[in-house]
Amino acid sequence: MNAVAEAVIIEERRRHGRWSVTGAYASVQGRRLPLVDISIGGFLARLPDDGRDIESPLEGTIYWKGSREVIDFPFSADIVRRLNDGENIAAQFQALAGESIDSLLRFLSAIEAERHHRIDRQQRAAERRILIRKLGLWSVTGISVLTAVYLFWLFGLSGA
Repeated sequence: MNAVAEAVIIEERRRHGRWSVTGAYASVQGRRLPLVDISIGGFLARLPDDGRDIESPLEGTIYWKGSREVIDFPFSADIVRRLNDGENIAAQFQALAGESIDSLLRFLSAIEAERHHRIDRQQRAAERRILIRKLGLWSVTGISVLTAVYLFWLFGLSGA
């Protein structure tokens, strides 16, 4: 099966929307597994092939430090597939209840808020760059006009 067909099949298997995440990791048996993305149903993490089979259980804690808060929550999951030649694992959360689901929802909300904050910052920076360019253009135009008026006043129409 080619990579495109595999990606389409994987996309069809997803039941929940995914959030791409940076700076988050799952701590499992003393190992840090960087998360690629996460959803209400599970997560995708970098875990080079360590001999764990599909359907192997994972117990651990997910940690994420945003610009405004630090979130951690314990989880139980099962490996449901390996991707990228065994470099990544897709894990499905076992039944979440109570505080675990609240922590996961808070985590996903914080990721979304962080994304909106980052987009707003980027938009404000782009607007500032445009304003500075316009200001620069008007400054050059204004200086050119003032220089022309001054030279006209100084030398008149004759240029003498």
